[in-house]
Amino acid sequence: MRTCLSLCLVAGLATFASAANPIVTAKNRFRIPFKVDPAALQRMNAQELRLYVSSDRGATWSLAQSINPEIGKFEYQSPGDGEFWFSVKTLDGDNQLQPNGRVFEPGLMVIVDTREPRVDLALQEVQQGKVQLSWHLHDQNLDPSTLKLEYSQPGVAGWQTVSVSPRSAGQTTWSVPQGGIVAVRGSVLDQAGNLGRGTIQSTVRGGDGAGKAAMPDTRQPIASMNRDISTETANNSMTGALSTGPMIQPSTGMVGRPVSSDVQSRPEIVKNPYTTGAENFDEPPVQPTVTPQPTNAKVAGMGAGDPLFKGRIVATRKFQLAYKIDDLGPSGMSAVELFITQNNGQQWYRYGEDADLKSPFDVQVPQDGIYGFEIRVHSGAGLSAEPPRNGEAPSIQVKVDQTAPTLELLAVEQGQGMQQNLVTIRWRVQDANLSETPISLYGAASPAGPWNLISDWRPDTGSFRWELPPNGPSQVFVRVVARDAAGNFAKAESTQPVVIDLKRPSARIVDVAPGMPRD
Repeated sequence: MRTCLSLCLVAGLATFASAANPIVTAKNRFRIPFKVDPAALQRMNAQELRLYVSSDRGATWSLAQSINPEIGKFEYQSPGDGEFWFSVKTLDGDNQLQPNGRVFEPGLMVIVDTREPRVDLALQEVQQGKVQLSWHLHDQNLDPSTLKLEYSQPGVAGWQTVSVSPRSAGQTTWSVPQGGIVAVRGSVLDQAGNLGRGTIQSTVRGGDGAGKAAMPDTRQPIASMNRDISTETANNSMTGALSTGPMIQPSTGMVGRPVSSDVQSRPEIVKNPYTTGAENFDEPPVQPTVTPQPTNAKVAGMGAGDPLFKGRIVATRKFQLAYKIDDLGPSGMSAVELFITQNNGQQWYRYGEDADLKSPFDVQVPQDGIYGFEIRVHSGAGLSAEPPRNGEAPSIQVKVDQTAPTLELLAVEQGQGMQQNLVTIRWRVQDANLSETPISLYGAASPAGPWNLISDWRPDTGSFRWELPPNGPSQVFVRVVARDAAGNFAKAESTQPVVIDLKRPSARIVDVAPGMPRD
């Protein structure tokens, strides 16, 4: 669909009654129809109409389109969101632009806005049986009058309206006589018609007595100008109540905020850096996407360094959690929340929401360690399972290991006697998450390579007997490469060559010389 914007041409000059009032649209491609005075254009012997556009409020102008006056409309597609000014000039029979000169009079202003408003909600129990809701709406072209807030709580049938003044930010409180989950959902439109939604819920203890739930207290101050509601909203919405006790705060080093904007869509995949590119070798066991699996099942391909750990191991602090939505109802899905723990569920924190509501979920953790995760899905009606409680084990654990193995190349010795064509390579490797086949071996005639594969990935036996090829080089250098289950690599090389000498010295009699004369 294209948006039609009104444009009038009178005597070849562009005039707009609404030039001072920009048109806001969610379409970046639109049609600008116009009307002309045929007599005026005939007197000018008009050849074409030219549409000029400025994206910097009239500082610079560029030609957008030239058309025959009979076409009756311009077609324009903006390069993105922004404010665009339009001006029209007529090319007359003398190849002169009318109005002439380099002055452009903006006749139409259009704001292209395709982004949905952001609705930030924060809900917390300020005292037993009383909750406080704060909201903050973000959009350059917001229409606050369309704000709609609703709540659901124990003892109240269905969703009830939160009656507040339609402001871009504010707060209100109300009583919750019965303990349980209180949910709030909000929506707002911007002037372009984009719809933004937000949901939040919290577990409250309830009041001291039973009774009908109190309506939100609309007498509370709305959008107090001396408070930083945006900061308060961000802080409150990150923690959430995960138990019946007071709201928790992330401890030092814990991720207690949503995914930052610089999280990559895929984790960094590190290839084996110790090959020349000509060898045939396995890719390191890096998991771009972590799929949740039962915690009591061993994941194929994981290392045997820690037999008690049954989760996934990755070599990057940025990874993805794949998830699947089951039993989705007719109201659809409004939010996907992720919860994180660093101590096997003894303490849970709210990590954040998946912005696009599509698997996978981008995750970034602050440091190496073991992290557990739980995911919760909110329906369009605001229903969801309760957040994980403290003491509840995670359904999946991810170990972040960015430390390469410690590797040492020991003696490299050529065999003797009947085994002189065998070279024994010994090494020592240590790593908490060593791969099941962590060692590969390479040989070269010089330190500069090329390095040829001696043995592909193999178990850590501490030594390997290499059978030398016939007519091989007279000296060899050896390289050992180690990998762990996360995909970290280490190498060790011989600093001195092993001299290969497969020839057995022999002698033969070639002549008989007379003996020394007797005295």
